[in-house]
Amino acid sequence: MNIKKEHKTAVIVLVALVLFIWGFNYLKGKDVLKSYNTFYSITDNVEGVVKSTPVTLKGIQIGTVEDLKFYNGLEKTMVVLNIDDDFVFSKDSKVKIYGGNIMGGKSVAIVPGTSAQPARDGDTLAVMKMPGMFDLVNDKLTPLQDKLERILSSTDTLLLSLNNILNPQTQKHLNNGFADLEITLHHIKNTSAHLDYFLQKNKHHLDSSMQNIDKITSDFAKLGDSLKQIKMVQLTRDLNNAITKLNTSLDKINKGEGSVAKLMNDKKLYENLERSTKELELLLKDLRENPKRYVHFSLWGQKEKKNKK
Repeated sequence: MNIKKEHKTAVIVLVALVLFIWGFNYLKGKDVLKSYNTFYSITDNVEGVVKSTPVTLKGIQIGTVEDLKFYNGLEKTMVVLNIDDDFVFSKDSKVKIYGGNIMGGKSVAIVPGTSAQPARDGDTLAVMKMPGMFDLVNDKLTPLQDKLERILSSTDTLLLSLNNILNPQTQKHLNNGFADLEITLHHIKNTSAHLDYFLQKNKHHLDSSMQNIDKITSDFAKLGDSLKQIKMVQLTRDLNNAITKLNTSLDKINKGEGSVAKLMNDKKLYENLERSTKELELLLKDLRENPKRYVHFSLWGQKEKKNKK
């Protein structure tokens, strides 16, 4: 039986079409020879998730994202998942959208739940969105960017202020100040050189002075040791005894005992001394007024006594 050329062509085209469909689905991660369960997830935003994004379970790919569509108008987004029916997980499992790379892509994974009831084809799974590495970096960089902008703004303001301050007149003053500072440093250098020369020249005298200071310090130390050796207790005891004796003597004087007490307390003796003092004062006064009455002198010596008849 001869096969017509048209039939051969149709068979080849049909086989090629089947291979194309199978290869296209295979490249999308979907094997047309396997059966899949379809699950849905509703979320606010699926940025970074695209069709054919692999869906993993504990790191193993178990399906792909079949489609993305709006849900309830434009408020929500629905993610359609095709999961190999060989993998069974609980009904309360969640769809985790996480990660992110330089191109902005996201990863999708199934997080198994704890319910004993398995998920069925057509169930809706809750979504658990996790911040990716780039999201975390962006969260950290945003405050840093704000601070950097504030710092740059402050730096710009500072530079403008410095530019206003450093006008030609101020620059001239600064140059003069630096010149004066250089002169001052030169004087300090010269003074240091003179001081060094003085120290070198008088090194012997300085050494002698330091030795004398050491000797004086040693003498003071010896004096301190000598003072420590003084019997302060005995000295205090002798001083107390002397004070006691003085108090005893004063007490006896107050009581009228002894010669000193009699001399101080005898009223008659006091009156006699007062009278004698007054008489002595009168005698001295008369002596000043009439010295010839008490003193006889002659420039030629004593007069010769008259001869007796």
